[in-house]
Amino acid sequence: LSTGGIFESIESGPSGAEELAFKFALNTINRNRTLLPNTTLTYDIQRINIFDSFEASRKACDQLSLGVAAIFGPSHSSSANAVQSICNALGVPHIQTKWKHQVSDNRDSYYVSLYPDFSSLSRAILDLVHFFKWRTVTVVYDDSTGTGLIRLQELIKAPSRYNIRLKIRQLPTETKDAKPLLKEMKKAKEFHVIFDCGHEMAAWILKQALSMGMMTEYYHYIFTTLDLFALDMEPYRYSGVNMTGFRILNTENSQVSSIIEKWSMERLQAPPKPDSGLLDGFMTVGTIMF
Repeated sequence: LSTGGIFESIESGPSGAEELAFKFALNTINRNRTLLPNTTLTYDIQRINIFDSFEASRKACDQLSLGVAAIFGPSHSSSANAVQSICNALGVPHIQTKWKHQVSDNRDSYYVSLYPDFSSLSRAILDLVHFFKWRTVTVVYDDSTGTGLIRLQELIKAPSRYNIRLKIRQLPTETKDAKPLLKEMKKAKEFHVIFDCGHEMAAWILKQALSMGMMTEYYHYIFTTLDLFALDMEPYRYSGVNMTGFRILNTENSQVSSIIEKWSMERLQAPPKPDSGLLDGFMTVGTIMF
């Protein structure tokens, strides 16, 4: 049984986390003959340049001509939409591991997204705000992914329904330097902050906040990224700051721990740079792909 994988080329190495997890999952299934007895899974992998929807379409057609039973990826929305359109037309399942805005019609009947729906995350964030009894909240969002504030729709609607004062700020788009923004927030005494950004940007924000004296017990930060656990928190352990995040990987489960251990032993992905503020591990996109 053959499956196809279309993945974007990355700068840090020959294979990204999704591609490695894709191979790792299929090899794991093939080694366990009780999962699919009398069946061996094979795969065809194609790599494309990011934002290249034409190349994605061409690679999908090449894979479909090979008779693949399903196509996984690519991640970027424009390329994914191109592949999805072809799969829908031919009745071939298309599996994605990144969030996609859901439409109300039924044209995507062959499309499956394994990423948690943003509306669920949005409600969870609002529940946290209620749990902490916050009455003033600052939202700092990164719009580089084009999904700015979608994860926070329930919170944005909250002031009209609850006694919550909301201030919205945007991270700079052309630079990782958030110090001017953080300086404004410190001056305004904004202590309850929700950062809607990726884990790499979150690592930069924490470094800068530490240098500006914003990692004390007066501050409480919520991060919407599902990869907060990938950040090196050791520099902030004794700072007194409160940080809250989400993850979908239950590392206390013995089966999950076993898979993570095997992943660490087998994978070939380059570790993060020493000054990145990130740890080496099984990221959310890899988890979902597996």
